[in-house]
Amino acid sequence: MPDPCPVALVDDDPAVLDALALYLERRGLTVMRFASADALVAAGEDASAFECVVADVRMPGLSGLDLVRHLAERPAAPPVILITGHGDVDMAVAAIKLGAFDFIEKPFDEARLFEAIGVAVAKRRASRHDAEALADLQARFDSLSERQHEVLTLATEGLSNKEIAARLGISPRTVEIHRAWVMERMGARNLAELVRMAMRLRPTGP
Repeated sequence: MPDPCPVALVDDDPAVLDALALYLERRGLTVMRFASADALVAAGEDASAFECVVADVRMPGLSGLDLVRHLAERPAAPPVILITGHGDVDMAVAAIKLGAFDFIEKPFDEARLFEAIGVAVAKRRASRHDAEALADLQARFDSLSERQHEVLTLATEGLSNKEIAARLGISPRTVEIHRAWVMERMGARNLAELVRMAMRLRPTGP
């Protein structure tokens, strides 16, 4: 698992909290311990600072399910893995529907938890990378002029330079110039890449 990887560990049982924290720290994770979900919320920690949150379900005050609800309201919320010694199917389904990444019943294999954290962190980082890439693509698209937007749209619909020129009432040479600018500003090496970029910016609905 790549470093750094800060994880919030939340459990009202000091023995469990210490044992899990030591296990995860020995495997290279940076663990911040909280004796309750209320303590995590009260600490005012930026949720996005954690790559993952591991929390017990049944705790005094805010429960693990309550914590999932609370974090879901924050931007860039980290994935939450819930652990419990009293889990049942209904609780597991409710946790996943609320947005929990995984649900693990006690007693559990610590290696299973470590693996779940690794999967959660990898998916979060991939999602964040995709979001950043899409934002960069949108910024490049927004930098185009109105005419360049028109050329991009028609080119990605399969029209030739001559057809675009006729549609817009400009010369084929002018279309070539605009098209070259579009390719350069969008960072597309060929038309196929430009089409894929346009598809990302204009996703089709269900």
